Amino acid sequence: MGERNGPISSDSVVLARRRAWVILALVALTLPVIVYGTVGALRSNSNDPRQWLPRGFHETELYQEFQDQFGRDEITVVTWNGCTLTDPRVEQLAQALVDRGSGAYQRALTGPRLLRQMTAPPSDIPLTDAIGRLQGILIGPDGLTTCVVFILSKTGAENRVAAVEELLATAESECGLKPGDLYLGGPTVDAATIDIESQRMLAELTLVSGLIAFFVTWWRIRSFWLSAIIMATSIYSTGLALSVLYFSGGNMNLIMTMLSPLIFVLTISSAVHLGNYYRDAVEEDGLDAAPRMALRRGWAPCVLASLTTAVGLGSLATSMIVPIRGFGIYSAVGVALSVGVLFVFMPAVLTLWPVRSLVKNAAQNVYEPTSAAAQNGLDKMTAFIARHHLAITAACLALMVVAGVGLAWLKSTVKLQHRFAEDSKIIGDYRWMEENLGPLVPLEIVIGFDDACSWTFFERMEFVSWLETQLETLPDVGATMSAATFAPALPLGASTRDTARRSAMAPRLEKNRQHFIDAGFIAEAPGQERWRISVRVNALGDVDYAHFTENLRNFIDPILKALPVDGVDATYTGVIPLIYKAQRQLFDDLVHSFFLAFSVIALVMIVALRSPASGMLSMAPNLFPIVIVFGFMGWSGVLIEIGSVMTASAALGIAVDDTFHFLTWFSRAANQGKPRREAIRFAYQRCASAMTATSLICSCGLAVFALSTFMPIVHFAWMMVSLLAAALFGDLVFLPAMLSGPLGKVFRRSRSILT
Repeated sequence: MGERNGPISSDSVVLARRRAWVILALVALTLPVIVYGTVGALRSNSNDPRQWLPRGFHETELYQEFQDQFGRDEITVVTWNGCTLTDPRVEQLAQALVDRGSGAYQRALTGPRLLRQMTAPPSDIPLTDAIGRLQGILIGPDGLTTCVVFILSKTGAENRVAAVEELLATAESECGLKPGDLYLGGPTVDAATIDIESQRMLAELTLVSGLIAFFVTWWRIRSFWLSAIIMATSIYSTGLALSVLYFSGGNMNLIMTMLSPLIFVLTISSAVHLGNYYRDAVEEDGLDAAPRMALRRGWAPCVLASLTTAVGLGSLATSMIVPIRGFGIYSAVGVALSVGVLFVFMPAVLTLWPVRSLVKNAAQNVYEPTSAAAQNGLDKMTAFIARHHLAITAACLALMVVAGVGLAWLKSTVKLQHRFAEDSKIIGDYRWMEENLGPLVPLEIVIGFDDACSWTFFERMEFVSWLETQLETLPDVGATMSAATFAPALPLGASTRDTARRSAMAPRLEKNRQHFIDAGFIAEAPGQERWRISVRVNALGDVDYAHFTENLRNFIDPILKALPVDGVDATYTGVIPLIYKAQRQLFDDLVHSFFLAFSVIALVMIVALRSPASGMLSMAPNLFPIVIVFGFMGWSGVLIEIGSVMTASAALGIAVDDTFHFLTWFSRAANQGKPRREAIRFAYQRCASAMTATSLICSCGLAVFALSTFMPIVHFAWMMVSLLAAALFGDLVFLPAMLSGPLGKVFRRSRSILT
């Protein structure tokens, strides 16, 4: 437990107070910069849909190349009940927003407008045929329901929320359509919805989280002044982390909004533990010496706990999903900075304004239970664990094995329906549009005709038209669109009349080639002419995108190989292959970041305990929550998404915190010659209540975010709460059971740097 010191000299007290005033003066001087950086970080918000996709992969490069050649068309789809081909409000809205708007949208497509173009020369497509071609794209299955598709401009992309708000305002002022009357979809709407939810989380949920954390802290430690000091430390640390984000050029996004509450509750957790050491130092060494002695006794476990937490979070920097990578980097930096603030700011405040209520009744511990009933309960619990240590250890290991089987069945997802709550407006809008218009998620097939291909422009159009017709027969294909959709009906017969018609039509089509290029259906590349076929699939539902893409490959590739000409190939790109790649990448990120975090944290444990055996054995209780929670997800079929990936490594780092503190008190008692069971009871007395308090504070502070409508944040909140609860069980039941048994001899022999 450490040596008992005599009274501190008056000169030392004066020197300590001078240092404390210097520290607080520096804090005061840096405070304006921290506030400026915090406000700047909170105001920055970037939720570009492309940032959720993996970077540096072949699939991403293909999609980038596709956008460069065919255009970057970020769309907003708008419709409403009664939005039909004869509704004048369709063209009114399109013209008002594009022609008289702020420039957020560069052009618009409507069902009536495209029908007029298709039925007029030179296409001269019959009206019924034109409607059939547009069904599932811009016209619904009933042949009447339509929509307006707005193409976002560069100005609109800079502020998607403002672009959507302008659309809603224009629809109401020009067409009498209230926001609740409209159904909206597309990448612009997805990003704007995330932006709005980000602001709500920052403005509402983060504040509520902080208030709850404060009151739980106050309730648990029963000292308003100490709670206020802990809160001030946590607020400053959080502001410092946000300032680093801002001044380094980073931006907030919906995932990054979890940075401030996470740093806040983790700093509270560390501060509560340091307060625990301060409480004991007041009892043993007096108020004047308490800050210095608390720092001396608590620096090792607090630094190691923060280090492992930073390692767990920092391992997310290996992710190829940009928001997860950024969250991992900035949260790790924030945790590292918070421990510095903790060791400098908190002792300085306690030196100048000590918690005198701790002296009034030194026997009454603000953390540990003091009543006879509570002490009796503590004795019974430690005795029960010591008596049944083999059964408890075996049960925990067996539970890990059973749950571990479920890890093999984990699956990941980044689908739209798993990003937003089932009852959210955006999901309701997508569901209505897919039922009344058609599928909204595209897969792009690019047919390339090399210079070696002898086909004429007309023959290429014939092939693309035929291939498009064949694709529509495949399962899960809701609609297709290509240059052939807007071309005149091609005569396919072998009669003299059809041959003559083809001969007459070929030069007319060739003459309009530039029109198809301008419309984004044909692109010219070095040595190749590329034709685009858009295949639409439902955004909602159970379509397996990997299986769907593979079916397309297996269908098209043999056709191309059997062609009588050379130089024809196919490329598959678009949102669907990227979504599938992101799904696989999420699982890879989860595995890689976790094993990196586990390896580094295990090495830290080995160094801290000065024993490879002790270090590896101490990881078992920390693996316990990860295996149990993720194993349960595998057994129950709960899908892994972005929020889930963030929790495993973070929870591992956080779980080790309490392990360090428990082993610190256990080792100190053991070094005093106490038997193992007495050492375990001593550790319980000294830190079990603080461990429970920190887990409760973190859980309550993070559980608030389960109220979000963005499902990755909801999953992050609930999983962190579940992992923290399981980690507390591992540290207060599984670990003491191991220490009570034969494995405890390994810990007793090691000379930990924690003592």
